Amino acid sequence: MERYSQNTNPLLDPFDKELKKRNSGLLYVDLDEEVTGYVMYSWPSSLSASITELAVKESHGRQGHGEALLKAAIEKCRSRPIQRISLHVDPLRSPAMGLYKKLGFQVDSLIKSYYSSDRDAYRMYLDFDEN
Repeated sequence: MERYSQNTNPLLDPFDKELKKRNSGLLYVDLDEEVTGYVMYSWPSSLSASITELAVKESHGRQGHGEALLKAAIEKCRSRPIQRISLHVDPLRSPAMGLYKKLGFQVDSLIKSYYSSDRDAYRMYLDFDEN
């Protein structure tokens, strides 16, 4: 797993625009010079962070890459004075819902037509202990 800093890897060209934004990060899995999964996150305020994208190629799914990426992104966010991480997920994506719940995320609300007129999303959150 690697952390994006300055793009010297052509495999990461598609992420350039998003990562030029302030307060954002990318972690990715590189297997044999192929990006097989990634997680993008941002911290738009001093109190909260967002997981903006988490994806693993279908051919590499169910091998723990998504969980490892999400855990690493959570740890990156924990290194800042963040109190909450939020994300959005399609309620029909059972494996993703299971992963998020396994790592402590809770459903906050259902957002109608989030992805499209006929696709909703759950907003989920993970609060950090004040300790």
